[in-house]
Amino acid sequence: MARWMLALALAGVAPLAQAGVCDARFMHDGGQVQLTGSGNVSLGADLQFDEVRRQNGDNCRARVRGQASFAYAGLPPAKSRLDYLMTVKNGQASFVRYGSTSPAEGEFDLRMLGLFAYDKIQGQGQRLPGASYRLNIGKESPLGGQPSTTIRIGEKTVGARQKIATALGEQSCWPLRYTRDSDPTMATFKGLTLPIPGMNTRVTDWYCPALDMVMKQEIDLSGSKSVVEITQVK
Repeated sequence: MARWMLALALAGVAPLAQAGVCDARFMHDGGQVQLTGSGNVSLGADLQFDEVRRQNGDNCRARVRGQASFAYAGLPPAKSRLDYLMTVKNGQASFVRYGSTSPAEGEFDLRMLGLFAYDKIQGQGQRLPGASYRLNIGKESPLGGQPSTTIRIGEKTVGARQKIATALGEQSCWPLRYTRDSDPTMATFKGLTLPIPGMNTRVTDWYCPALDMVMKQEIDLSGSKSVVEITQVK
């Protein structure tokens, strides 16, 4: 459950990694990133980077492990362990479960964290295409098949660059604003079938080019505000 809800909270990044992401501060053996959230979306994630192999700023690979926790709209909090091989080729990030050769389609994808989010931002008013992700949910249905939902990301618009406070000090960052919707569905967890509400949100990603990362994400769900921030980078 945590993988799906975490993905719903943070899905919405462009498919390409920011050029130079392999030079980011966390991209080394023992590198760490911590995310925390507040509001209606309560998120926590601790990620560690190991087995890093780097050619240049656009080409590298790393094993990414950690634990994510998530609680949403009164649902019980859930936790999930993550273990992925991330490969960046020519600025494009892809993920497979560590030890597997198959893409993690339908599962939690680390691109959704916003750490490897955007192609080069050119300026205010720039528009970036939306995207959609299919995510599997829970266990197989008694009627057969894997329950799933689709997250739809609207076109993104770059706002005026602003200085914001981050865990790494004040940064000059671009706000990217877009809509993020998902369909309601049903899913089974520990033998209990639960309705999973759809979400219609307005999201702002604060992308800080000097750090090659989205350092803060603001989520507006029908007037209920939540914030997810990167609180530690090593």
